[in-house]
Amino acid sequence: AAAANATIQVMLEEDLPGNAARMGAILTEGLKQLQAEFPIIGDVRGHGLMIGTEFTRDTQPDKDAAKAVQKACLDHNLLLLTCGSYENTVRWIPPLVVNEAQINESLSVFAEALGAVR
Repeated sequence: AAAANATIQVMLEEDLPGNAARMGAILTEGLKQLQAEFPIIGDVRGHGLMIGTEFTRDTQPDKDAAKAVQKACLDHNLLLLTCGSYENTVRWIPPLVVNEAQINESLSVFAEALGAVR
């Protein structure tokens, strides 16, 4: 119990829930901007720093695009996972301590991967 209480104390002192909300909003906005540029992103959804980008082609789930983008990101040291019933969603779960520069760098890598898969 002491370890759990200490962990909660640090999370509150460093405002990790607040950072998750702020950085999640920046990440979501960046992903929505990419969605406008790359119609292969059918949906962007989530809460805080847990966000999914769903890939579709002609309104149908596009597992191949999701896997290709995930692989291209991994090749540039951005670890994202695919998930969902159709495996066509790329899941973002950055650490609670992520900063805006890291979010922007991740979005740049993601945009490059999207361009390669288009």
